[in-house]
Amino acid sequence: MNASPAIVILGASALATARRVQALYPQARIHGLQGRVEGADEPYQDFGDTLRALYRTGTPIIALCAAGIVIRSLAPAL
Repeated sequence: MNASPAIVILGASALATARRVQALYPQARIHGLQGRVEGADEPYQDFGDTLRALYRTGTPIIALCAAGIVIRSLAPAL
């Protein structure tokens, strides 16, 4: 299990909030959708694949988006 959380965002408007969360968890990495978020620690191309990969490795996920997309994306891995 990876104890460092992943802060996952879909758009640039969530980056400021992600940085505030990261200030509380300095070891956290911000994962931002490539082409929509500049300045993320870890760019990604597919939201579902990224969430499932993080889940499978036991990484705590802080998703700054609607709960529904998170649940639908993780459903195949549950």
